[in-house]
Amino acid sequence: MRALVKLDVGEGKVSIKDVDEPQINQDDEVKIQVKAAGICGTDIEIFHGKDALFHPPVIMGHEFTGEVVEVGDKVEKFKVGDKVVFEPTTRICGECRYCRNGRYNLCSNRLIAGFNAPGGFAEYAVRRQKYVHKLPNSVSYIAGALCEPLAVCCHAVLELTPIYPGDIVIVIGPGTIGLLSLQLVKAAGACPIVIGTSKDKLRLDLAKRLGAEFVINIDEEKETLSRIIKNLTEGYGVDVVIECSGAPDSFSLGIDLLRKGGHYTQIGLFTQEVPFSINKMSYHELTLRGSFAQKNSAWKKGVSLLGKGLVDTLPLVTSLPISKWKEGFKMAEMKEAIKVVLEPGK
Repeated sequence: MRALVKLDVGEGKVSIKDVDEPQINQDDEVKIQVKAAGICGTDIEIFHGKDALFHPPVIMGHEFTGEVVEVGDKVEKFKVGDKVVFEPTTRICGECRYCRNGRYNLCSNRLIAGFNAPGGFAEYAVRRQKYVHKLPNSVSYIAGALCEPLAVCCHAVLELTPIYPGDIVIVIGPGTIGLLSLQLVKAAGACPIVIGTSKDKLRLDLAKRLGAEFVINIDEEKETLSRIIKNLTEGYGVDVVIECSGAPDSFSLGIDLLRKGGHYTQIGLFTQEVPFSINKMSYHELTLRGSFAQKNSAWKKGVSLLGKGLVDTLPLVTSLPISKWKEGFKMAEMKEAIKVVLEPGK
């Protein structure tokens, strides 16, 4: 079968190769024909040899969906023809305190598709049924390919962040994670304000269409942002900040916008150290929370919300055949598209 493979460490060294088609080896496994797979920022880092987690040679890609074509003897949840989406987790130790408590996203021995286990930029993949979820028939394969980033957002926004109806919530960074997070904030009954830069004009326009109460270009409208927050919060500051960009300046911006007693959640990953005066956290009784990856409960929430139409992923997507992966990677890296999805069958 065809697959997009990171062949070795270092810059580039990625190409489409003919590799062995995976086969079911355990009774609880499901074989899936991959229909769509999204390009993530970490895939760009792997292309450039910057992500330390990946172990080449490895089939890339960890955001993917497809159709069940074969099931193991002990698989009861799925049948041939089912439309499914599957988690990037391929194995956990099952014994550490995190695995025992259902927080396997924190397991130190977790294997992840596209990093240290075969990924989804391929025609077929095999997964254990506990990491596979049915995709509602109303959701297309292309839309379903964003279930992984949606699960990331569900874990951060719905499981780790206290958001209540009427809360004023700042979402920093209108990329895939930011645009999905704003929809979750909206679904929770809160008021989302999305912040971006001059490079994010098209993304900010989309944020408005997806339900943001206000969109702010921080490069040009900082005073406007201050005025809006003052009017909405009587000068106290916002209830919640969700940082999705990973831009170092965004951290201090988010902290400055919070009211006393406010909550800050970090989803975006920083590429450098970020300075912070710890005294402000104490004086203002701020709660700072990090969020990493996703777990089973977040997947269930994401798939359900997508099926009910409370989250819309299609406006974010640009789809390409996998033969045009170079073009797709360039579009993703240069921010010429929000989310590029590759179709391995084309």
